[in-house]
Amino acid sequence: MQALSIVSHGERQTFELGKKLAASFVAGDLVVLEGPLGAGKTVFVRGLVAGRGLSDTTVNSPSFTMVNEYPGEKPLYHFDLYRISDPRELFEIGFDDYLARDGVVVIEWGTKADYLLPERYYLVEIRIVSETEREINISLVQR
Repeated sequence: MQALSIVSHGERQTFELGKKLAASFVAGDLVVLEGPLGAGKTVFVRGLVAGRGLSDTTVNSPSFTMVNEYPGEKPLYHFDLYRISDPRELFEIGFDDYLARDGVVVIEWGTKADYLLPERYYLVEIRIVSETEREINISLVQR
């Protein structure tokens, strides 16, 4: 996937973008979502889940559980590091094992654990432009 920049004009468009891009991510891919509270990170994840043929009705931010699993033929593992105080806590829940599983791993606030991220991942940056508009930039990070 080449770098992409798009303006979403509402939650529905953010959801549809995630849904459309879901096919671009394959098992083993890591998608890191960055943006302020209320930017639409979880809405984007709902779209990814729906686009992978999984039920998106129960998608919510795993702020208190740290990870939500959406099993199926094309599983997705959704992390939220907003409340994490020490990124090493990820190892306690088997973060490295999730990266080796047959599914896509999505992390909200992932740069909080920057030094734990693999050499290659997709970065989705969501910037609030107005009450309804979001600028969404997607790029491949290779370090």
